[in-house]
Amino acid sequence: MPKRSHKWKELRSSVPPAQRAFVLMLRRVREVSDRTQAQIAGDVYLAPTSLSNHFNGGRIPEAEHVEKLYKIIDDEAATSSRPMPCSLALLLELRDKALVKHCDCCAAGSPEAATSSPEPQPTVAGSPAPKPVRRRPRRPRVRLSTLRHSIPRASAQAKVPVPLRGGDRHLTTPADAAWPEIRTLAESLSAGRSRDADIMMWSAATTLSARDVQIFVGQCRAAGMGEAADQVITNAARRDAQAVLNIASALHNSEQYADVGLLLAAAAQED
Repeated sequence: MPKRSHKWKELRSSVPPAQRAFVLMLRRVREVSDRTQAQIAGDVYLAPTSLSNHFNGGRIPEAEHVEKLYKIIDDEAATSSRPMPCSLALLLELRDKALVKHCDCCAAGSPEAATSSPEPQPTVAGSPAPKPVRRRPRRPRVRLSTLRHSIPRASAQAKVPVPLRGGDRHLTTPADAAWPEIRTLAESLSAGRSRDADIMMWSAATTLSARDVQIFVGQCRAAGMGEAADQVITNAARRDAQAVLNIASALHNSEQYADVGLLLAAAAQED
C-alpha cells in the first residue's frame, strides 16, 4: 500500500530554530502513518485542532502526548514494516531543546537559550562591582501542582469596583461547583498517571449530563487545564447527536462559545 501524502503548511518565520527542528521531526514521525489526523488525535486523546496546532509550530505538546503519538505510530510502522525516522529519546530531546528559554526577550527554542550567557561588565577602578542580576526561574505553562490542596474559587462579580470590559469572556459556571474530581484529575496529571486521567476524562464526557459536562469543562479551564478541557469536549463529541446538541446548548448558555465551536467541529469529524 503506498504511503499517504501529507501537505504541510509552511512554518512561520517567527518559529525559533530549535522548535522548528522539533516540529519537522514530529511531522516526519506522523508521515509514517496512513491514518487521518482525526483518527490519530483520538488515539492520543487530543482534539484534532490541538494536534494540528502542534504540527504547525503553534504550541509545543506535552511530553506524555509526544510519547503516546510516537508509540502509536511505531506500532503501526512495525505492522507495515516501515522504518521510524528517529527514536523516541531523540524526539523528546528535541522537544526539551525547543522549550529552552534564555530570558523574556528571547523566544523559547532560540539559539541564545542554550549557548549564550551574559558577559561580565567592566568596572571602574575604586567602584564597587555591580551586583549580579538574579533572574526568576521560568514558570511552567501549567502549574498543576498548585491544585493539590484547593482550587481557587472565583470572586463574586459584585465585589468588582468597575464594570468588566466589553468583549471579555466570562464563564457563568457557579463558583461553588469546584468538584473534587477536578482536583483528583489535576493530581493524576501532575503525578504522570495519564491512564487514570484519561479514564476520568472519558467517563466525564460520556456519562455526565449536559449541564455537568459544561461545569466539568468550565472548571478545567478555570484551573488552567486547557488541554484536559479540550479532551473532554472531544470525547463528548462521540456521543449521540441529541446528547451533543444538549451539551452544546449548555455551553452556549454559559457563554463558552469557543467550546461550542470545538464540540461541533469534533462531532463533524466523527460523522
